Amino acid sequence: MSDLTNGGVQTLTVTGIQRDLNNGLTRPQIQAKYNLSGKDLKELFSHPKLKGLKTKVAPSFKLVDDTLENDEEVENTIASNSVEGAENASQDEPESELEFKTSEQF
Repeated sequence: MSDLTNGGVQTLTVTGIQRDLNNGLTRPQIQAKYNLSGKDLKELFSHPKLKGLKTKVAPSFKLVDDTLENDEEVENTIASNSVEGAENASQDEPESELEFKTSEQF
């Protein structure tokens, strides 16, 4: 927030600047909003609680999961596929060993 009651000197708050960043304002937009010089803007963002903060940009879409599966069904499917995969892998091992022994005989 900006306040000019300090003898013409603007008073800005850390939370006000953080709110501007969270609302999608970029540094140049903040500079224009508060009529700051480049030097003032640099000093503003050198404050320890503002240093390194970036503009939060919300996605331009809203994703809605419209599938019929719920999370529990998906987890069960993944778990059963993992068990089947492990069983199939253990069944494949003897064949591989057999093939390997056969190839040594040649």
